[in-house]
Amino acid sequence: MVVELLDDKKRWDQFVETSPQGSLFHRWDFLKTVERHSKYKFLPYCIYSGEELRCILPFFVGRERGLTVMKSPLPNTQIPFLGPAFDPSVQVCRATTKEKILDQVTGELYREIDKIAPDFVYITTVPNFLDLRNFIWNQYREHLRLTYVIDLERSLEEIWTSFSPRCRQGIKNVSKHSPEIQQTNDVSALLEIWRARFRELGLKVPLLSDRYLEELVAAFPQDITVYHLSIDGRLATALACCVMQKERYHCWIGNVNVRKDLSVNDYLVWEIVQRAKSEGFEQLDLGEGFRRLSRYKSKFDPALEPYWTLTKADTRFKIQDFAVSKLVGSKKRIKRILRWHAKRKSSSSQARPAIVEAACAEANAEPKRLKKVK
Repeated sequence: MVVELLDDKKRWDQFVETSPQGSLFHRWDFLKTVERHSKYKFLPYCIYSGEELRCILPFFVGRERGLTVMKSPLPNTQIPFLGPAFDPSVQVCRATTKEKILDQVTGELYREIDKIAPDFVYITTVPNFLDLRNFIWNQYREHLRLTYVIDLERSLEEIWTSFSPRCRQGIKNVSKHSPEIQQTNDVSALLEIWRARFRELGLKVPLLSDRYLEELVAAFPQDITVYHLSIDGRLATALACCVMQKERYHCWIGNVNVRKDLSVNDYLVWEIVQRAKSEGFEQLDLGEGFRRLSRYKSKFDPALEPYWTLTKADTRFKIQDFAVSKLVGSKKRIKRILRWHAKRKSSSSQARPAIVEAACAEANAEPKRLKKVK
């Protein structure tokens, strides 16, 4: 086995096209766009067996708080899955041959990673990539994650009846308002309502920049589509979808409900289900099941598909990560106390949080007297 950094866009994309793990997020132009808008260097690793390309693994390497990190993918890129992609012939090999190939491929990758000697390695696999043994044996920690997927190989009637009664009723209520759906490549309206929603949650928008998303949409006009749903000429919700793989359509970015009185997001998902099915897709990926969104996504009766995050950290990274987590925790506690004091001014009867009660009690307590030793 030989490992090299490939500088051939055509060969890279041809491999992605045929690999069972290959996706839009593995495409050369997608990854180079990430590199342009981040402070990280793109490393297109390729593992060969003779002249045959067996595996690719796109990595990004950079510095964070003075430490070297390697990631696949980077945060704030809106890439949900990346990691290794294998030649399709590997999947159909006999168990002994497959074991040998996987062991050789991962062994070569580890040696290349060791040359860089990163303090932290982070990899997120594509859904249903299950054989992690070689990573685990090499001291990587695995973290199970789940994505929600609607099976589009069923009839539309089966899909519709699988939705919860409340979901179906909400979709019917929206249809009474004659909603209009427009497909566009303009992301400005989507970003505006998306940013407002994260502001409400007190969070930063998880995106490298507006320009980053604009360039991706321009680079992949056949694969990325922004849907606008309007009622009475006013935008009610927006959602960017992408062709993740030949058989999988992905609800990617957005889906923020501007009309709180109507289930416009449910209506838009149902419309996308119908369009994706008519275009021959077999699955509609609704994205990861974060806790605050799990109840919402469950109303579509999706299946859960596993994928994995793999991490490996050295001692320096662990010490720094521990210190940062403690600092962040302290800042959050201080913010909670400050918010309580702000509320107290407007409502003196409001109960004080336990942490403030304890601090006040300690401050007002009489000094302890030393007991005389008899």
